[in-house]
Formats: sequence, structure tokens, C-alpha cells
Amino acid sequence: MNLDQQLRNLIQEAPNYGVPAVIMENGVIPIINAFAQQLGHQEYYLRQTLDNNLVLTILGSDQHPELEKKVIYAFPSVQSAAQFPDSKIDSPDIVAQQVPVSQILFQMFTMKGVDSVIFVDEPNQYQQSKEVYCDKLQSAIRQNLSNLINSATSPNRLA
Repeated sequence: MNLDQQLRNLIQEAPNYGVPAVIMENGVIPIINAFAQQLGHQEYYLRQTLDNNLVLTILGSDQHPELEKKVIYAFPSVQSAAQFPDSKIDSPDIVAQQVPVSQILFQMFTMKGVDSVIFVDEPNQYQQSKEVYCDKLQSAIRQNLSNLINSATSPNRLA
């Protein structure tokens, strides 16, 4: 499914998420589209448990062990997910699920306890991956929603 179809699906499904379609279309979709345009694939594979919990990876620094972040990796293929160095994909409790990029980005808007999603566009090329920070995506959507609300409530200008 191409990105335009994915975005139309999000708009149609908006009431299922408790979001009015007009808010989704004008406040959320433009931001999701902008972020998705920077990524290399229309769909990615996320590692998750059989009960649909995403697999988190905790990244740390040797120089600053007190600093760590929780990330989710998004892979371009099942094989790439299985070959990931810390992969537990061969575990019977972990699977790689194909998810549209728009759905990943939309879910990031509500994620708690996750710092970012790392989108791997080329198998085994982790240094060239694109990292999208949840707080930056959330902030961009909130700002766009605020602008939308302010423009709707501001007095009309003279024509």
C-alpha cells in the first residue's frame, strides 16, 4: 500500500482512535506525511511478542553508562529483523510484523516509555539508519494542531 493510501486509511479510521476525521486530516496527517517522506520504505517490519507488545532495545553509552534510551527498530525485511545482532526473532515468542510506515508514525504520537524509532533502510547498515524521536514527532503534531485551532478561532480577515 502506498503512502497516500495509508494516509487515507488513517483519516477513515480516525473515529476508531477517538479523533475527528477533520483533525486527523488537517492536524495529524501533514506531519506524519512529512516524516514518512524522509524514510526509505512504505512499510517496515517491527519485532513484537505474540501478544503484540513491541520489542524495545535499550541503548547505552560506554562513556556515559547512566545515559540510556529505549528504542524500537523498524526493519526493511523479515530477514533484516532476524539478522539484527541482538535479535530474538528465532525465539518462538518474537515475530516480525509488517506495519505501514504511517501507522508506525501515528503510534509514535501516543507511545510512552519509548524515546525513538530507528528506521533501518538498508539491511545491516545501522549507521545509516534514520532515527525519529517520539518527542519531536509529538511536538510537531501538537504545534500543528495548535496552529489549526488558532486559525479556526481567529477572526476572519477582510477580503
